[in-house]
Amino acid sequence: MSDFALSIFHKMPAFAGLLFGMAIGATAQPAVETADIIQSIIGRTMQNDHVSEAVIYADGTLEGVFNGIAFAGTWTLDQGQYCREFTRGLSGAPACMSVEAIRNDAGTITEIVFHGAGGRSEFTLK
Repeated sequence: MSDFALSIFHKMPAFAGLLFGMAIGATAQPAVETADIIQSIIGRTMQNDHVSEAVIYADGTLEGVFNGIAFAGTWTLDQGQYCREFTRGLSGAPACMSVEAIRNDAGTITEIVFHGAGGRSEFTLK
C-alpha cells in the first residue's frame, strides 16, 4: 500500500495509490497547462486497477467507484494544481496535485497521471 493511498483515502486500507494521486518530487506545472489538461478530460471516464467509472465534470464535481464503493466530491484548480475533496463514500483530507497528460501519436490524451506529496496515480482514459 502506498503512502499516497493513506493520504487520499484514510478510510480505505486496501487502497493501492490510485484516484487523483500524488508523487514525491513532482514539479508544479504552469496553471494554464494544468487547466488545459483538465479541460481536455472533463467528462471522460478514468480507470485503473482499483478505480472505475471515475469522471470529473465541468460543474466542479467528481464521482467514481473505488473497489466497489461509490464516491463523489468536488474539484477546483488552485495555483496550477488540481485540488479535490471527497463529499460521499470516501474520506480523507482535501488534496492538491500536479497533473501530467500522456498523449498518443495523434496528440490525444490517453492517460492521466496525478502527482503530489505522497505518490503517483495513473489512469487510462476512455
